[in-house]
Amino acid sequence: MSMGRMGQILSHTFEVVNGNSTGSTHDLEDVLVNNAYYPVSGSYVDVSGAERVHVLIELGTLADAVTFELYEAEATDGTEDQISATYYKHTCAANDDGEYVVITIEVDRLSKDHHFLTTKVGAVSGSDYATITYLLEMAGELPPTSTALPTASEHYYTG
Repeated sequence: MSMGRMGQILSHTFEVVNGNSTGSTHDLEDVLVNNAYYPVSGSYVDVSGAERVHVLIELGTLADAVTFELYEAEATDGTEDQISATYYKHTCAANDDGEYVVITIEVDRLSKDHHFLTTKVGAVSGSDYATITYLLEMAGELPPTSTALPTASEHYYTG
């Protein structure tokens, strides 16, 4: 399958929501994480309409064994509730620099009235860097696939 077709499927299947509230560049050296929720209260990610959510965490330079854990809420500014004491979290080693963490949850596993997610970052005492991106796998059918290339008059844009 061509990369253009994969981009079409990705853009029709996932909604990408950046969980960092830096407002600056996305250089990993500029994205310092603290003991906080990402995104912050008031802008939790609305996952209603999605079947699954994949939280992609790209680790930069770590000074600590940082913990990333998904929390649910009843509104964009609601109270953060732990989803599970065992699942939907990951503790990195202080030497996991440059690695990726993916946490996936089916939206049906959330509490009935909780369709907003945030990621709690914990155990930070030094300078730790990471980006947190939410990929929402939207409910519905995938676009039709074909191995044929589109004709010259068909244009597809992704991004």
